[in-house]
Amino acid sequence: MIGRLQLVESDLHGFIDGELDAERRREIERMLGEDAELSSLVALYRADKERLARAYAHVLEQPLPSAWLSHIRSQPRSRGPVRSGVWMALAASLVLAVAAALTYRVMPASPDEPIVAEALSARADTTAPQAMLATDSPAKVRDADRLVAAALAMRVKAPDLARMGYTLTGVRTYGGVPGGKAVELVYRSVHNQAFTLYLRHPSSPPRFDQFKRDGLRICIWQDDVLGTVMAGQMSAAEMQRLASLAYMGLES
Repeated sequence: MIGRLQLVESDLHGFIDGELDAERRREIERMLGEDAELSSLVALYRADKERLARAYAHVLEQPLPSAWLSHIRSQPRSRGPVRSGVWMALAASLVLAVAAALTYRVMPASPDEPIVAEALSARADTTAPQAMLATDSPAKVRDADRLVAAALAMRVKAPDLARMGYTLTGVRTYGGVPGGKAVELVYRSVHNQAFTLYLRHPSSPPRFDQFKRDGLRICIWQDDVLGTVMAGQMSAAEMQRLASLAYMGLES
């Protein structure tokens, strides 16, 4: 239960899936506009749904296990109409089981947590990078993708944030951190505002949080394989949009 707004989890998932009536949808849209934490939670659920849909799309294309079909046939027939969504729900049950293992904990991240401190130090140029690459041409952007993937030993790339008006201007790598290396991606807006992504292997549980420190908006978005700290001078709503676009754009 999301008590302060009199919402339950099914309300948010119904909103994401487009299953609510118009009045309830408008009500939740108003709530999202007034509550940055709730908006962050919805973005997190939506990102998880999109990633799972891509990763496990093949499951829905496979036939139902024979044991399931036997169980279904053995049940008394319902007198009401059978909704096609029931069959999809059965086919998707494996996906939901996997999703349960990928649930995030939305909890406050201490500003002094190591990955946050590292990200702020890199942004402030108080930590010397091992390598630097200026991305002043399309060829250099491709080089940046290779540098990011090699440093993290993962299939990731520098997200394209052009939709939000930000251009990648540089990449820096750092050593001596959990997992071996870290990467900082530096973006600039048309007004020369800096937005940074600091990436490394996580050293703490999955989490999502957004907070403000010394005029800087910070978002930590961490799963089981990648920790990401994003920072910039902007509103909570703009950070949420940028964070969602950046996180989804990391996949190569």
